Amino acid sequence: MNNTYLEEWLEQTKRAPEKLEGIFTNLTEEELNHKPSATCWSIGELVDHIMVTNSLYLPKYRKIIEGNHRNPFSSRFKYVTNFLGKSILHSVDPDNKKKLKTVKKFEPHNKQFKLDQIVKFQKLNEELIDLVVKTDHVNHQKTYIVSPASPLIVYSLEYANKIILWHGLRHIQQAGDVLNKHVEKV
Repeated sequence: MNNTYLEEWLEQTKRAPEKLEGIFTNLTEEELNHKPSATCWSIGELVDHIMVTNSLYLPKYRKIIEGNHRNPFSSRFKYVTNFLGKSILHSVDPDNKKKLKTVKKFEPHNKQFKLDQIVKFQKLNEELIDLVVKTDHVNHQKTYIVSPASPLIVYSLEYANKIILWHGLRHIQQAGDVLNKHVEKV
């Protein structure tokens, strides 16, 4: 790999569906759709949120692969883009227990889910991995993208990939917590 961090990233990203499968083993649709409280998402909503968020990055990767990508003007201000990348990465760190409010476009699209959601997640994860690997021809530290959250947020492709990974792992961990709390109550 030209971007050496990708080896570890690929290994962890390929394991994400396995972690989610562990949660889905013996899961009922009732458990999948159970909301611990009015302000907490169900396991289904957490998984849908990961998928909605990740899917918004895919067109950006395709543009890079096709050679149609240009770094945004604000990428010239490395201290700002590095600060934004580090800040967002810290906020989605699976070890960071602070609850965050998501932007509207990242909210789950559905409220009720079927157990085949794990298959949909796996397919999207495979597509994401494929596209990220195909971007390895560019320097991920010098290629910048606009965050799907806001046109004012710009960070390197390396930060984008790490943010996607940690964000997914954070919510998979939360899904496990939701299931554990539900099982404890029953």
